[in-house]
Amino acid sequence: MIAANRARMRELIGRAVRTGLFPGGVGPHPHGTHDAGVDTLPTAAIQGTASVAPPTAGLPRRERFRAALEAIAGVVHEASSIDQAAGIVAQIAERLGTRAILSWTDEAMALPGMAAALQARGLSIVDPEVPQNGDARPPRLAELAALSLGLTGADAGLAETGSVVLATGAGRPRMASLLVPVHVAVLRVDRLVDSISTLLATRGDLVAAGSNLVAITGPSRTADIEHTLSRGVHGPGEVHVILLEA
Repeated sequence: MIAANRARMRELIGRAVRTGLFPGGVGPHPHGTHDAGVDTLPTAAIQGTASVAPPTAGLPRRERFRAALEAIAGVVHEASSIDQAAGIVAQIAERLGTRAILSWTDEAMALPGMAAALQARGLSIVDPEVPQNGDARPPRLAELAALSLGLTGADAGLAETGSVVLATGAGRPRMASLLVPVHVAVLRVDRLVDSISTLLATRGDLVAAGSNLVAITGPSRTADIEHTLSRGVHGPGEVHVILLEA
């Protein structure tokens, strides 16, 4: 793809996202009428479609989040303390037959004492660092790929879809939520918001908070092969969210 086409594609996608989140807030296209209707289509579609309230409408965010995540085969746990959250992680590790966890740091999760609570239960936190090049890189990647459990915090939770939002960066390896078969995210209840549009309107800082910003909605799934649904092909086959009282 040439640079001009790439820039054009990014412009159209960015404008469509802005229009979808803030209908009527984007003006006419400055380059003519060759794509007339692009700016107004999302707004027109919203105005012309009868809205049907979901069955969980009116429930507290926590209950809507739980219902949405469980509907897509995610698992929700409740914890009133970091120690209790660590106990839930330990139970999952025991079921998987592992004592090693690929984890964010306590500081990155904003959960002081989590590592100590896990270690007190006989679990070990694996260093996620990987050499950028050299002979040591392949065996290190193979070692990390053999791990079965990853633990992260969450910058936000979306009640509408049951998604957890993660910004990766220093102390926040994306491998902890992508490489492992089982991902556990600890989400503080006070970080629940209604939807992605609410999050972007109130926490615009998250876009630049790390090297990557992603919304994880349940276990990885694909139906690319003969339209047969498979889980865990492109990411974790299990996603657990521990709702932690702030």
